[in-house]
Amino acid sequence: MITEVDRKLWKYLFPVTETKVQVKDTGGLYFPTDKYKAIIREDNNELIAIQKKSYKLVSNAEVIKPVLDQLSDITTDWYIDPSHSFVENNRMRLQVTFSDLTFHDGRSEIALSLFLHNSYDGSEGVRMFWGAIRFICSNGMVFGHILSKFYGRHTSGLDIGNIKESLEKTYEQIPVIKHRIDILQNLKADKTIKRKVEDNLGKNVMKYVDEQPNPVSQWHLYNMVSFYISHNLEQRLRSGYQYKLSKVFEL
Repeated sequence: MITEVDRKLWKYLFPVTETKVQVKDTGGLYFPTDKYKAIIREDNNELIAIQKKSYKLVSNAEVIKPVLDQLSDITTDWYIDPSHSFVENNRMRLQVTFSDLTFHDGRSEIALSLFLHNSYDGSEGVRMFWGAIRFICSNGMVFGHILSKFYGRHTSGLDIGNIKESLEKTYEQIPVIKHRIDILQNLKADKTIKRKVEDNLGKNVMKYVDEQPNPVSQWHLYNMVSFYISHNLEQRLRSGYQYKLSKVFEL
């Protein structure tokens, strides 16, 4: 039986394999090498990447399925959230949102989210970030400063850990997150913080901010930038900007 989750995930779980590659010598002849290997999509035989011998292939399925297996045993409601999820041949990001685990910042409900990352081209290792999603406008947030994050490289083993325990510990940090938000709500969005945003996220982001009504607080500024990231940038670029934003505002 194909479940709703299976239907949403099929495009992430394409089969991959490693194959040998050949290199050309100075005489124009090709010969096999043990220094590199190719990562191939098995369903259509497309070349995804050429990697060094030391690269350890970890498929999207090996990242996603253990997490979903653990989530199936918890009582908290969750769903695969398309708002900040994407998949390409070489990399993916999957968002799982916990609709029961929310907090309010005075404007709207914000729900905890889990972001799973993987790549086959070496652009990043296996990553698991905790963050959040604002329900009313799908603003994505990453709490990279306050919350601990998992990071594993493809050259090492993969250990997702205990998701239930991680989820519980993350939710316990909600008061810490709210306290930081309260601080940001009482700090002026002065030239110093705006310059810091521009230095870390670029001139296009600040151009957008300058076109909006003047932010009344740093939290207001944070939400302006998170809205820009969530609605103006390509999916594949958002996570990097969201993480930079969390560092600027210490969230």
